[in-house]
Amino acid sequence: MTNGSIDTVVAPARQEVDAPSLLAGACEPFTRSLFIEAGLRPGMRVLDAWSGAGDVAFLAREIVGPSGEVTGFDPSPATVAYANERAAFRGLKNVNFVEGSVEDLPYDGVFDAVVGRLVLMYRRDPTRDLRALIRCLRPGGFTVFQELDMLPGKTVPPAKTVDDVRAWLLDTFARAGIELEMGPKLYGAFEAAGLPPPQMRVDGFMGGTASFAPAIVAHVARLLLPKAESLGTIGAKEVDIDTLEERMRAELRRTGGVMSTPLLIGAWARRST
Repeated sequence: MTNGSIDTVVAPARQEVDAPSLLAGACEPFTRSLFIEAGLRPGMRVLDAWSGAGDVAFLAREIVGPSGEVTGFDPSPATVAYANERAAFRGLKNVNFVEGSVEDLPYDGVFDAVVGRLVLMYRRDPTRDLRALIRCLRPGGFTVFQELDMLPGKTVPPAKTVDDVRAWLLDTFARAGIELEMGPKLYGAFEAAGLPPPQMRVDGFMGGTASFAPAIVAHVARLLLPKAESLGTIGAKEVDIDTLEERMRAELRRTGGVMSTPLLIGAWARRST
């Protein structure tokens, strides 16, 4: 007999706790390459900004290895607890997640690198936030972020199902106040925050009916649908989310077309010594 929840009696399977999301898994090769190109190396101390479930922190840990250390912060206590649970399942003693806001981080001059993926696009003042994060770097440490440019995605030739989904997704992001072009705007944000002009790179997905692109778009659509409904962008019946991916693939099959996702843009720069 127990007074706890069923989870205290039947522990969740490791894969249920530890599996990355579809979007995180899709981005991982690009993020890994970006981090290595930017200079992430074994033994470094890394701060993961707005770390969420911890996928970026775990990727950074793979690069810095057992001699390095990764700290993630997030303002949500529940999210931090979940990320620490995932770290425990992986047996990672040098990955830790803490609850906190960017303005109050107690880490002046501590880290070799500050990293983040798909987080600044949701912030009201990315430049201010970058300034707060830069103070956490040691002299010569570097900042590397990966954000989206959501406008370039298209389908050739045009495919109505894909194009309609893209339109309401963009409309929902815009109505919610999310920056649609944070990727290219990283350049100006870095400079405004006091960093040197960053180096930058572009990645993305493109393909036809058998590619990963329809799955990514359908996944994002499923996540965003409740917000779209609350903002009046579109209704669940119009989307028919359970059949969306296959309908997009079928349309690409009929047209022989290809679709591209939003661009994933990385930027990195070093703090002056």
